[in-house]
Amino acid sequence: MERDALSAQLWQMTTGLARGHDEAWSWFHLEYGPGIFRQLLAASWGDYELATEALQQTYLRVARHARACDSAEMFGSWLRLLARSALNDCRRKRRSFWSRLVPEANAFEAASPAAVNEDRLLAALEEALTELAEPERTLLQAKYLSGRSVAEIAESLHVSTKAVESRLTRARAELRRHLLAVLPRHEG
Repeated sequence: MERDALSAQLWQMTTGLARGHDEAWSWFHLEYGPGIFRQLLAASWGDYELATEALQQTYLRVARHARACDSAEMFGSWLRLLARSALNDCRRKRRSFWSRLVPEANAFEAASPAAVNEDRLLAALEEALTELAEPERTLLQAKYLSGRSVAEIAESLHVSTKAVESRLTRARAELRRHLLAVLPRHEG
């Protein structure tokens, strides 16, 4: 009997999620959010920022793809799959971000006796970002850290997508210049 009540609650919540009801989202965040975050934090080896970004991406995927479900096992498996997929996508995006910022990274690492590790790169990136002008920093953060599309950024700035792409190209080049100047200070 208790299992039937839990199945009915899950059905009600997932139906509400699929329909975008606020009450269902509140319950979902309360009941499932902490567990998903713990899973992501463990899977990202304690990388709080990566786990937080993956959690947000997981929530977006739940919002897009939620369907009514009355099986706790099936719903839990689906959530774990969404979270793992979101985490992997966030890792790929981070790697892509680094490859755009530092195309000379392989040459830099080959020239350096000690390989540049991710912590040093992150510290250097934070320092280089502070050196950028506010519009460039905001643009890069919107695109690469918040994951907004060029079209979304263009709409919010009331400019064309070509203008945003051009600004992003210049901002990446400026960030790359600052990053390459900062990296030697963060070497071993």
